[in-house]
Amino acid sequence: MHQAAIPEHRVRKFHKLLQESVVDLDALRELSWSGVPLVLRPQVWRLLCGYLPPAKSRQSQTLERRRREYADMVPEYYDIPHEERSEDEVAAYRQVLVDVPRTAPNVPFFHEPIIQESLQRLLYIWGIRHPASGYVQGMNDLVTPFLAVFLSEHLPGPMESWSAEALNQTIMLAVEADCYWCLCKLVEGIQDHYTYAQPGIQRAVFRIKELVRRCQSDVSEHLETEAVDFIQFALRWVNCLLVRELPFCLAIRLWDTYLAEGTGFSEFLIYLSAAFLLSWKDRLTQLEFQDLILFLQRLPTAEWTEAQLERVLSEAFILRSSYSDAQSHLRLG
Repeated sequence: MHQAAIPEHRVRKFHKLLQESVVDLDALRELSWSGVPLVLRPQVWRLLCGYLPPAKSRQSQTLERRRREYADMVPEYYDIPHEERSEDEVAAYRQVLVDVPRTAPNVPFFHEPIIQESLQRLLYIWGIRHPASGYVQGMNDLVTPFLAVFLSEHLPGPMESWSAEALNQTIMLAVEADCYWCLCKLVEGIQDHYTYAQPGIQRAVFRIKELVRRCQSDVSEHLETEAVDFIQFALRWVNCLLVRELPFCLAIRLWDTYLAEGTGFSEFLIYLSAAFLLSWKDRLTQLEFQDLILFLQRLPTAEWTEAQLERVLSEAFILRSSYSDAQSHLRLG
């Protein structure tokens, strides 16, 4: 995987934190917000997700136990005759089978058979184990950054050079387990995004709209004049946490910040989505309805670098600092 250079003094800070007998998670979150060094990402993400305990003496034992727990779920939930599944389980299984081939279309490695099978297993098991929402379209996108990062421990170098021949079922089960437990933690803070009628997403889109109206009324008014509803583009942004709007390498960098935000990352997503939209404000106000819709649904981010994403993250941070109090009355639960 590729990554912009991280200053050496920051890398040293990461190493120092990770070498402590008990990792200071608050300090690790603060440091990780601006990006995690490539080789340290797997360990840092496991810590930020609460998958690994901060006490170093307990980490290897915990990792072994959690991976074993996941491995035990595979025969219990996945490797069973189809006729033993309930009607709802069959429907969930079919939905996962439909969605997995659509995952990260611009990342060929994810379409290797061993990776597709792995995605099918972990997404299906996640859905069965979380009946309040079950598997929902878009969750396949949420797991891809975890999958790439945990695979990077076994496949060095850029993703373009990875070979599936270097993988086996033992490696994949360990990677799957790590992805499963980290996905559990990520979705914990946005569970109502995926329950019936997706109330969390509806609220988030409303708050993005209100925030844009407050801080950039000309953009808001232009979209309203052109009859463009925020739900027409922002629903996908919130549902997939902006993964589909960015080159995949930037989605991984974005996860550094999400995980550093902790359970409050869904709040930050409001400000990030508004900052993302407003990064195109000059262009948006020049377009009419049809061109607006096309533009917003296919934003020209293919050539973006980390520097452009960092600018949007910085703008989001500023928006939150400026408007978090004004937005408080919009939190409907």
